[in-house]
Amino acid sequence: MQIMKLRMNEPVAIALCVLVVLIAQAADTTLPTTGTWNLNRWMAGSGRVQLTLKRSTITSNWIESSDYRMEDLRGLSSDQMSSLHSNVHFELTRDAGNLVCEGSIVAGVGGGKFSFSPNLAFITEMRKLGFDDIDESKLFNMALMDINMVYVRQMVKTGMRDLTTRQLIDLRGRNITPEYIAEVRSSGFDFSASDMIHLNDHGVESGFLRELKKSGYTLSAEEVTQLHDHGVDGRYVRDLDSAKYRLSPEDLIRLHDHGVSTDTIAQMKRSGYDLDPQQVIQLHDHGISPRFAADVKQAGLELNPDKMIQLHDHGIDPEFVRGLKDSGFQFTSDDMIHLHDNGVSAEFPKQLRAAGYGRVSAREIISMWQNGVNGDYIARLRDSGMKDLTPDQIIKLKQHGVD
Repeated sequence: MQIMKLRMNEPVAIALCVLVVLIAQAADTTLPTTGTWNLNRWMAGSGRVQLTLKRSTITSNWIESSDYRMEDLRGLSSDQMSSLHSNVHFELTRDAGNLVCEGSIVAGVGGGKFSFSPNLAFITEMRKLGFDDIDESKLFNMALMDINMVYVRQMVKTGMRDLTTRQLIDLRGRNITPEYIAEVRSSGFDFSASDMIHLNDHGVESGFLRELKKSGYTLSAEEVTQLHDHGVDGRYVRDLDSAKYRLSPEDLIRLHDHGVSTDTIAQMKRSGYDLDPQQVIQLHDHGISPRFAADVKQAGLELNPDKMIQLHDHGIDPEFVRGLKDSGFQFTSDDMIHLHDNGVSAEFPKQLRAAGYGRVSAREIISMWQNGVNGDYIARLRDSGMKDLTPDQIIKLKQHGVD
C-alpha cells in the first residue's frame, strides 16, 4: 500500500491556515462584538454628540449612527471634547450590556475601537419573560436603542401576541410606544406585534381603527392598511354605515378609487335604488347623478342600471322621459332611445294621440315624423273627409303632396 504525500510551499500553507481561522470565526457566533467608532460634536445639538459605530464581518458590513447626550457616555468630559488632543475611554451602559470605546479626540472629532459586553442578568430576566431568541447581535442592538427591562415589561403587559426579541427591536426602532399599542387594542382589534409594525409603517392611526370597529368591521392588519393606503378614511366608512351599506374592504376600495362619494350612494338608496357596488360604480363612471336617477324614476320609468346608462349615453334627459310618459303611450326604454335618436320631440306623440292615433308603434311615429306628418296635417285630412287612415296611408299622401 502506497501513501500519497502532499507537499505545500509555505505561502500556500499560510493561506490555508488563515482560511481555516476565518471559517471558524464565521461559524462562531460567540465571538465578541467589536468594531470602530467615530465621534463628532459638531453634527449634533447642544449637549449632544454624534456617535457612529462600524462593524465588519466576513459576510456583511454594518454601520449605525445616532445622537447621544454627553452624560450617557460615561467617562467622556466636555474638556476632552474641547481639547486639541485627548486620549479617551468612555462607556455607554445599558440594561442589555456595556459598550466600551477607546481612542482619541481632536477638537471635538475623534475615533477608535469599541467592544460590547452583554449583561448576563438582563438575559436571565428576558428569558423569564419568555424571550429565548436572544443572541449577542440582538443584545448589541437593544443596548444601542436603550431597550431596557422597563420597556420590555411594558410591551409584555400590552398583551400583544407573538412578541419576539426581534420585534421588540423593530417596535423600538419605529418609536412604537406602549401607549400607541394600548390605543390600538382599545379600538377592539387584537393585533400581533408584526401587525402593529405593519400598521405603523403605513401610518394607520387608532381613530381609523375605532371607526372601522364601530361600523362592524373586523379586519386583518393587511386589509386595514389597504383601505388606508387607498385613502379610505374613518368618515367614509362611517357615512356608508349610516346609509346602511356594509361592504367588503375590496368594495370600499373600488368605490373610493372611482371617486364615488358616500353622499352619492346614500342619495341612490333614498331614491329607491338598491344597487350593489359595481352598479353604483357603473352609474358614476357614466356620469349619472343621483338626481338623474331619481328624476327618471319620478317620470314613471323603472330602470335597471344598464338601461339607465343607455338612456344617459343617448342624451335623453328626465324631461324627455316625462314628456313621453305624459303622452299616454307605454314606451319602453328602447322605444324612447329610438324616438330620441331620430329627433322625435316629446310633444309629437301627444299630438298623435289628440288626433286619434293612440295605438301606433314607435316605429310608425318615427316614420310619420321623418315624413313631416304632424297633428295639423292629420286634422286637415280628416276635415277633407279622409278619416280612419292608417299611418302608412297618411305618410303616402304626404309623400305625394296631398295637403
